[in-house]
Amino acid sequence: MPGIEIETVDEPLKHRDFIELAWQINAHDPDWVPPLRRDLGKLLHRAKYPFFRYGDAQFFVARRRGRPVGRIAAIENRLHLETYGDKRGFFGFFECEDDVEAACALFKAAAQWLRERRLTRVLGPLNYSINDQCPGVLVEGFNGPPVILMSHNPRYYGRLLSDCGLTKAKDMYAYLITEQVLKAERFARVMNAIKRRAPELEQREVRVRGPGFKQDVELMLKMFNLAWKDNWGFTPVTPEEVAAIASDLGEIVRPELTSIASIKGEPVAFAVCIPNMNEVLRLIPDGRLTTALFKLGPGGFLDLALGRSEIRGFRTMLMGVLPEHRNKGIDAVMISKIIESGFALNQKYCELSWVLEDNLPMNSLAEKVGGLRYRTYRLFEADLARFT
Repeated sequence: MPGIEIETVDEPLKHRDFIELAWQINAHDPDWVPPLRRDLGKLLHRAKYPFFRYGDAQFFVARRRGRPVGRIAAIENRLHLETYGDKRGFFGFFECEDDVEAACALFKAAAQWLRERRLTRVLGPLNYSINDQCPGVLVEGFNGPPVILMSHNPRYYGRLLSDCGLTKAKDMYAYLITEQVLKAERFARVMNAIKRRAPELEQREVRVRGPGFKQDVELMLKMFNLAWKDNWGFTPVTPEEVAAIASDLGEIVRPELTSIASIKGEPVAFAVCIPNMNEVLRLIPDGRLTTALFKLGPGGFLDLALGRSEIRGFRTMLMGVLPEHRNKGIDAVMISKIIESGFALNQKYCELSWVLEDNLPMNSLAEKVGGLRYRTYRLFEADLARFT
């Protein structure tokens, strides 16, 4: 395309323009929360990030007359292909100026790489899989900064992807629960009715110190694989990913915001909420830990690492109920307990996210208790043949 050049990037971790494009595109948006460069580096490290044990990716940068204007990753997730056999590849790490020529050129380059691997469709944005952070494009609800591990992007992204020929694959919702909702008679009435459906349920907090933490993470992710195996787009979490998740969770998880539920001593469900660290990460505009130390000081940085700073909200991150125990209100009882515990810790809001648009039980529960559906994220897809 005239004026557009596509550069193939083999080592994105060392490629300054690939990294800096996120800041170039978003830095003037007051609601954008920069990623920590340390965390971005983990995602892009081919030798260390667990995804690259069972998948591959190729990264690209688009330039207009030499100036970087966009980036993308073409992703082959072999675990997904083994699970579904649908010849579907993914795209992720998408950033682009409002430049349809550049965006289409990026998709053409990504499509060619995916077709060489005999794939026929593409879905995204997903940074490797639906289990990874920040899936989808925010299309409704530009009403403030995102909560931790949720997407935020310029308003034009949905239009830009549509102009390139991609169409909606699936929407995901985020619900906001506030103090007012918790204190309302409606919340208590709904929760009390649900609790009567699960009288034998016992709950305990996740052990967050010592060897018990690793054991509990392994237990929860084993339940996660069983609970989510029939969900749209799901791929199982591998042992290497369990270790990586445990390492990341260990830095921020609070036991009061967790639950492992059992019936007659047998674990049947779990839920983990995490503090909205984005409230603190907004103070680090360049994403560098050295800046965090300078702005927050050693004590403040320790608070950041432990999730004990003046954070006033949290988000559901992981939750699952074993199939044979669904439709008993177990998920609602766990979320109710965690929300009540969170507000007792002086939290002011909880985000329930993300929820697939066709997950009718969870959407119904969120609405019954008074949750406000305030953001919508969209996954896009296309036939690779259109990018020839």
